[in-house]
Amino acid sequence: MNVKHMKKTRDLVAGDIMNPNVIVLNTEMTLQEAADVLGSNSISGAPVLNDQEVAVGVISYTDIAQNCAERGYLSPSDRLGPDLYAQGWEDRLEPEEMDRFQIEDGGLLVKDVMTPTVYTVPEKTPVREMAKTMIAGRVHRLFVINQDERLVGIVSTLDLLQLFADEG
Repeated sequence: MNVKHMKKTRDLVAGDIMNPNVIVLNTEMTLQEAADVLGSNSISGAPVLNDQEVAVGVISYTDIAQNCAERGYLSPSDRLGPDLYAQGWEDRLEPEEMDRFQIEDGGLLVKDVMTPTVYTVPEKTPVREMAKTMIAGRVHRLFVINQDERLVGIVSTLDLLQLFADEG
């Protein structure tokens, strides 16, 4: 039986609801490689690991779009209209739309544009505490770590919303 159905929502912890299949990126990947991984996995962001496999940051489509647009390394293909050049388009970009962009080689790597803050929670963190952390930090994903501080899962805002919707 699924643990989620045996416990009440208020009794669940990160380890109960996390997705253990975390897609990770490396600090030395190019931005195009990172965008390709995000797009092929239909995710909007992922943790960045260093050579010792320690989470050192997070990169999202927004990070890629904002940094590349500021530097002139991002150009929409002919399939996209000129309205995307309007101020603030990068905040409205959906993951599937990112596939229609070509990142011109500006020599930027993931480590150059990632957000160097990683929000982690231990496996035993209660759901309520995770929700409060997401709200306070204005983040969409928390990375779950074990007692050795190794990345073992991810909990997204969508995961929490689904949990609360299912309880209703």
